[in-house]
Amino acid sequence: MTKVSRYALLAFLFLAASFLSAEVWMQAIRHTSFCTTSSCDVVGEYVRFGEGNLIKMGAAFFWFLWALAFFGGRYDRKWIWGSATLLLFGALAFDGAILGFQFMGLKEKCLLCIAVGAMLFVTLCLFSWVRRTLLTVLLGIAVWTGGFAANAVLDLNVTPPAIVDTAFTTWENAPDNAPQHVLFFSLHCDHCSKILANLSINAQTLPGKWHLACTDNKEEDFYRLATVLNSEEGKQNPFLEVLRVESLDKPDPVPVSDDLRQTVRTARAYFKMKGFQGIPVLVVMERPGWEMVLRGENNITEYLRIRGFLKRELHFPDPPAKTDGNATKG
Repeated sequence: MTKVSRYALLAFLFLAASFLSAEVWMQAIRHTSFCTTSSCDVVGEYVRFGEGNLIKMGAAFFWFLWALAFFGGRYDRKWIWGSATLLLFGALAFDGAILGFQFMGLKEKCLLCIAVGAMLFVTLCLFSWVRRTLLTVLLGIAVWTGGFAANAVLDLNVTPPAIVDTAFTTWENAPDNAPQHVLFFSLHCDHCSKILANLSINAQTLPGKWHLACTDNKEEDFYRLATVLNSEEGKQNPFLEVLRVESLDKPDPVPVSDDLRQTVRTARAYFKMKGFQGIPVLVVMERPGWEMVLRGENNITEYLRIRGFLKRELHFPDPPAKTDGNATKG
């Protein structure tokens, strides 16, 4: 063991532990994450004790491993390095199992989990350098590969969450036997706004249940959704209230419940697992076991028109055609 190799290991473990600690802080205080892809939300839905607790465990692991490497370098006791080796191999097996489940079971790739896996492999190489043995690297790779393969060969029958759990608010009108509709929308989508506008002026005559599922997870968007839920206007006409709050440049900070955050996560997970590529999407549930999926503003508006839901209809002008930048004035 040399000072250079030991210091390199300690420095990297410190950076890895700090990175995950920063992720814990961002999720707890800022409600953001280094991983902003929908794949991270999908994977988080399948952690039994919560994605946040899993990240806390990862941060604690790297801090504890840093402590073992620090004291192992000072006292060079075999039991300290042995404990560190077992801990590292256990983490590699755990990471391999998680990534195997993601890649093969969920068909998703969480960037944060991949980053943690990469940090473990760098730690393994530095650990082998400190102990001056190539066998450690080979054993670590074998352990990780075994965990990955074990979950990769299993068919876990992964199913998306219930679609009604994706809605943050519901508009209900008689009769009860009318079809249910789930509208997946974004607060930053002009096409979604046009559909919501037509629904808003016909809200009092819309039959059945209309579930609104939002796919936005920025903090300001949570403020908007919470405002819709807490306002009296949101209970009277949620379509119109959504249009109002989405027009705000900077919404007022309001308390956001954990249930609302979880509902948005569920909506994003469902949206991703169903393979929807863009918004808006309207899912029509005529009866149990029968669904119709409509994608895009034109298809959804045509469906609403055919079903007679649009007693009144707003017509929006087409966007101006783009001009050729090389054209000259006559």
